[in-house]
Amino acid sequence: MSTRHFFLLAFLFSNPAALAGEPEIGAKAAIVASPAKGHLSEKMQALLETITTPEMALKESRKYQQNGQYGLAKVVLQHGIELAQSSGIEFVELTNELEYAMPVLQAKEHLVMGEPDQAQNILNGLAEKFSTDQRRVNEVNALLGALSQSRLRASAKLDNERVVARDVRHHLTQYYNEYGVFPNYAELNEILPPGAELLQNYEIVYFKSVPNAYRLVLRNINNPKNLLKIEATGLIK
Repeated sequence: MSTRHFFLLAFLFSNPAALAGEPEIGAKAAIVASPAKGHLSEKMQALLETITTPEMALKESRKYQQNGQYGLAKVVLQHGIELAQSSGIEFVELTNELEYAMPVLQAKEHLVMGEPDQAQNILNGLAEKFSTDQRRVNEVNALLGALSQSRLRASAKLDNERVVARDVRHHLTQYYNEYGVFPNYAELNEILPPGAELLQNYEIVYFKSVPNAYRLVLRNINNPKNLLKIEATGLIK
């Protein structure tokens, strides 16, 4: 199980699709604009041609959502909506997934990852869009209530990054003071081996050095989108 899936499963309440409840068949569903086919790549158009039913579209979209590929999931959902009858249950279910369940999942992920501002933007939009649906208002408000915890995570993450950056700089400065140059990559791996306690949540994805400067990029193992850049001077191009 990936870290993304573990955090999302451990975080809150229920499956995002379940948050929306059973769609009301008689309800008027919003018409969702789909991208013009000519604006899609040949590979994307070929993929959509293999999705021939609304059920397939919903299934494939949820796979992409689980992998964090929300843009691709959105296109697949819009394709499924085109395939569905506008008055049928499939249309309502796909529209619900696109307009509510998927944004809720994205907001949850941002909350777990300590990205409260991104989560709040999504949730505020949902609160406004579904202001007349009391059940959804309650669900969105519950998630908005979790923002304080997410902000604590964000603060802890920032504090951790500062500690890691400080300690990494300390090790490299010590090496420079002893040898008069900054280490090369092989020497860096001796100073900061992959199993070092300092790097327990990070991995080195880039390093370049010259005698009097360096640039180092660390990636957070638990959140691969989070890159920590550490450098001495701006001499390296």
